[in-house]
Amino acid sequence: MKTINKYFLMMLAGGMLLFTACSDDIEREPSPVPTEGVQAYIYADKTTLAYLPDDEQSFNVKIGRQKTEEAASIHLSTDAEEVTLPATVDFAAGESVKEVKVTFDIPVGSTLSFDISIPEEEGYIYANNTITVNITRDYTWQDIGTGIYTSSAFGQSWPQAIQKAKEANVYKLLDCITEGYPMIFTLSDDNQSLVEWDIQATGYEEDGYGMTYFAAKDMKRNGNELVFTVQLLVSYNGGWGSFGDFTETLQFPEGFEL
Repeated sequence: MKTINKYFLMMLAGGMLLFTACSDDIEREPSPVPTEGVQAYIYADKTTLAYLPDDEQSFNVKIGRQKTEEAASIHLSTDAEEVTLPATVDFAAGESVKEVKVTFDIPVGSTLSFDISIPEEEGYIYANNTITVNITRDYTWQDIGTGIYTSSAFGQSWPQAIQKAKEANVYKLLDCITEGYPMIFTLSDDNQSLVEWDIQATGYEEDGYGMTYFAAKDMKRNGNELVFTVQLLVSYNGGWGSFGDFTETLQFPEGFEL
């Protein structure tokens, strides 16, 4: 392997030398310099944002422009009804950057992905005239203790840390199948039935298939124990392929009453 790598590096170096030798003979056209329009662009320090229930639902974006000699107004738009922003951003002569406050209104426990754009005719061709923002408005998670999780899909049982949302009857199983991959589900108000369990990555990757996912089909409650019927899925040909149905059991901590 070392010999192959040595010869490969020698060939690569030779190619670079040849490329360097030839590059002097190539005449390159300079990039065009825009002269029309306000040449505006948009950017933000972060475009993936997470909020707790009591956080203000707002963030800032920055609008810049290349041509600053004269006053100008730059138009903004979004494709999300839940988002509010100014229709125009006004620049005085000499101003190059403005910070703009954007607000939104989404329920706790939901997510939103949307674009904020400057019209193409007002944009600068060497920068972004659109950014995509991804927002999560998370629950306030409270620890309720450690239960027992038993997986027929993976043939194991282990102590399972459990959290409950303060604002809703939603539960989170931390690092459930694999570290860094929680499982989240919603129960009915009387805790007798499963309301929601979105398809969620387990963190385990099957050879030849990639990431596996759990999708719950049903749930039964036996006292302080929940028994889920789930499908173990993989992404396949633009859809889902199934390894079959499995029984996953969650025993809540002693002393916690569902």
